[in-house]
Amino acid sequence: MPPPLVSVVVPSRGGATRLPVLLDALSAQRVAAEWELVVVLDGDLDGSRVVVEGFADRLPIRIIERAGGHGVAAALADGYAAAYGEIVIRCDDDLTPAPDFVARHLAHHVGRPEDAPALGVIGLTRDEFVDGPYASSYGRPANERLLAAAYARPADQRWLHWAACNSVRKAAYDAVGGFDPTMAYREDSELGLRLARSGVEIVIDPALEIPHRGPAPDAETRVARAFTSGASTRAFEARHPEQATPADADRGPWSRLVAAEADRLGSRADAARLGRRLDRLLPRVPRRAGGKLVAWAVESAASAGRRVGDDTWEREAPAPTVSVVVPHHGDPTPTLALIEQLRAQTCPVQVVVSDDASPTPFPETAGVEVVRRATNGGFGANVNSGAAAATGDAMLVLNSDLTLEPTFVADMVAAAHAHPRAVLAPRMVDEHGVEAWVGRSFPKVRHDAVGWLTPLARFRSTTAWHRAVGHDVRAHTAEAEVDWVVGAAMWIPLADFRAVGGFDERFFMNSEEVDLQRRLRQRGLSVVALRSPTVLHEGGGSSPSESRRRWLVQGRLSYADKWGSRRRLRAALTAATAANFVVNTVRQAAGRDVDAVGVARTELALIRGDR
Repeated sequence: MPPPLVSVVVPSRGGATRLPVLLDALSAQRVAAEWELVVVLDGDLDGSRVVVEGFADRLPIRIIERAGGHGVAAALADGYAAAYGEIVIRCDDDLTPAPDFVARHLAHHVGRPEDAPALGVIGLTRDEFVDGPYASSYGRPANERLLAAAYARPADQRWLHWAACNSVRKAAYDAVGGFDPTMAYREDSELGLRLARSGVEIVIDPALEIPHRGPAPDAETRVARAFTSGASTRAFEARHPEQATPADADRGPWSRLVAAEADRLGSRADAARLGRRLDRLLPRVPRRAGGKLVAWAVESAASAGRRVGDDTWEREAPAPTVSVVVPHHGDPTPTLALIEQLRAQTCPVQVVVSDDASPTPFPETAGVEVVRRATNGGFGANVNSGAAAATGDAMLVLNSDLTLEPTFVADMVAAAHAHPRAVLAPRMVDEHGVEAWVGRSFPKVRHDAVGWLTPLARFRSTTAWHRAVGHDVRAHTAEAEVDWVVGAAMWIPLADFRAVGGFDERFFMNSEEVDLQRRLRQRGLSVVALRSPTVLHEGGGSSPSESRRRWLVQGRLSYADKWGSRRRLRAALTAATAANFVVNTVRQAAGRDVDAVGVARTELALIRGDR
C-alpha cells in the first residue's frame, strides 16, 4: 500500500465530546488520494481514545498518545513528526470540515510549477454561537470583523491568521524547525511568521472557511483568553523582536478607559471576574452598548496580560454546550416560569420540555422544543424522551418547581470544567431556606428500615439519623464526591447518559436517578454534590403525599430487585411495620389520635405493592 499523500493532524485534550462531530465529518471526505488521520491525544482525560477507536473502521486513523499537559504546540510537534504524508493539514478538534475539505487543500499543493515557492493554505474559522446576549452583542460581530480583516490582508501579513486550520508541505514545515514546543500560546502564528519569512507563499481560501464549534461562549471566557493572549506577546516578541510594537500612545478617552482597567487586572482570574460581571449585565443593556463593554474588557485584559506576562496557564477546554430538559406533567404555569428564568441566563442553553401526556398539554412556546409523549411513563421515561432531542454536550435535568439565579447555568459550566466527567448537582434549599440533603449513599436495606421506623422520626434533626438513612453528611458542609445526588437538578454529560441507555424506564417515579448514577459510576464518572450554585426547590407540589409515598416504596423495591434483594428489603420493612404497630398501639391506648391497625394495613399494602 503506497504511503499517504496527505496527513490530517488533530491535536486534542479533553475532546471526547468534540471529536465525534469532527470524525463524522472526516469520514465523509470525498478525496481520491491516499490520506491518513493522526489524532494526538495530549493526555487522555476523558476516554477520548475509546471515542477515536470507535471510528477505526471508517477512517485511516493513527493515535499518538502523550502524557499531556505541555501545551498544544508540543502535541502538534509530535503529530507532525509522526505524519507520513507529504502534505500536512492541521485541523483542531472543534471544527466541522466540509466533504471536500481534504481534496480542496490538496488541490492547492498538487500541480504547482517546480520553481514555484511552497504554499501555505489557510482556512479561516467561522464561529458558531448559541443565541444569547454575548453572542449577539459581541461574539458574532467580532468574528465577522476578524474575517473581513483577514480576507483583506496584504500577502505579507497573512501569516497572522496561521491558526486552527491550515496546510503546508511537510518539507517546508521541517525546513523552518516546526512548532516551538516551548510556546504556550500563539504557537500557530509564530510558526506562520517563520514559514512566511522562509519564502512560503501563504494564501487564504474563502472556500475553505470552516465552522468552529468552540468559540468563547461568554464574556468571562473571552476576557480571560484575551489576558492570556496579551501575556503571550512577551514570548512572541522575545523570539521576533522586530515584531515588537510600542504600547499604544493614543491617550484618547477610549484608550484611557482601557488603560485604567488594565492597571486593575493582575491575573487571568481577575480578567475572568471582569467578564463574569459583564455576563450578568449584558441581558440588561442595549446590544450595541453591551458589545462596547465587552470590547473594552477584552482590550483591557490583553493590555494587562502584556504587562504582567503571566503565561503559567493551561489552555482550557472549550465550554460545553448545554441542553436543559424539563419534564412536564400537570399545570404548565411553573414550567413557563422556569423557562423565563432560563431565558435570563448569562450562558445560552437549548431548552427542551418533555410533556408526559399531561392532562393540560404544554403550550407551544417560542425558543422551546416541546416533545410530546403519547402515554405517561413517569420521570425517567419522560427525561429519556427529552434527552433524545437534546443537542448539547451536557444535559441539565431540571424540575419545573425550581428558582434559579441568572448565572446558574454559567456556574454549572464552571463546575463542569473542574469536574469534566461527572454528574453534578447544585446546593438546594426550600422556600424556608432549609437545605436539602442532596448527596446520598447508595441505598441499603438498613437505610430504608430506619426511615420506615416512625418512632425514630423524633431524631430527624440529628446527624446520626441522617447517616442512618443514607444521607452523606459530608456534602452538607463541603463539596464532596458522593454515591448519588437527588435528581431535581442534575448535570449529566450527554454522551455518557446515552452510552448507558439513559434512565431505566421500569422505574416510574423514584430511585431511577440512583440506578442511573450507579451505572454511570460503573462507566467511570464521578458524582459530585456542589456547594455552589444554590437553587430554590419548592418540591412536592405536583402530586399528593400518598402518591409520593407509594412511588417511593415501589422505586426502592424495584431498585432492590435490580441491585440487591427485594425479599430482604420487604422482610426488613415488614419487621419495621411490626415495630411501628407496637408503638402505635401503646400511643393509641394512651389516647393519641392514631389508628394502629389502619396504619399497619396501609404500610403492609405499600410493601406488597397494592394500589
